Amino acid sequence: MSEKYTLIPGRFQPFHEGHKALIDAVIAEGKTPCIGVIDADWDRGDTLTFEQVFEAIRAAYPTISVCRLPRLAEIVYGRNVGYGFRRVFHDKEHVAACDIRQGTASEPNPFHDEEFLKAYARVARRQYDINASKGFWDDPSVAHPAIQMAKLHSEISEALECLRFGNPPDKNIKYYGGVDVQLSDALGILMGMEIGHGFKISEALLHKQRFNTTREPMHGGKEF
Repeated sequence: MSEKYTLIPGRFQPFHEGHKALIDAVIAEGKTPCIGVIDADWDRGDTLTFEQVFEAIRAAYPTISVCRLPRLAEIVYGRNVGYGFRRVFHDKEHVAACDIRQGTASEPNPFHDEEFLKAYARVARRQYDINASKGFWDDPSVAHPAIQMAKLHSEISEALECLRFGNPPDKNIKYYGGVDVQLSDALGILMGMEIGHGFKISEALLHKQRFNTTREPMHGGKEF
């Protein structure tokens, strides 16, 4: 049987420590990475040719498999296709190629919490899979981010209505109040959006926590 690979696609403009940490994490799992170098996007400030990126990758990993990919709009997959689609967390996630190109590379976030991110990703994946199994991701119009944000607004409004009536027990999960359950539905929507649409909500939360420590009380005089 031929060997199976873990595909790691990216433009790698440039190939940096974050990319290496991701590759090392895959190797540490006992898997064989294949680096898919996506063609440069000159409109986004890319400056390196495929050959230059290839040389940089091979300089760090002389035997690693590297293939060339065209510019991508998205990556899609069906059910039970024989391979997985997942995210791998590592301690160099603060490194971004766009920051390196622009000379604005950031320092590590002191609030970075890999255990939280891994646990969140695991629960979010389960949430997404449950919803997908019920057909919520079959129709692109229903799965559109704008529709999901509207549903998010609806869940929060339902939680507010429950609060108005003293947070009575939820009609389906009676040992939790309606506020708790409706807000958990809202969180479930956010988790699904992170997996289904690639939003980095959990990461952004940690960076927003860091930013909020620098703000004035009540964030500059807000009433609430």
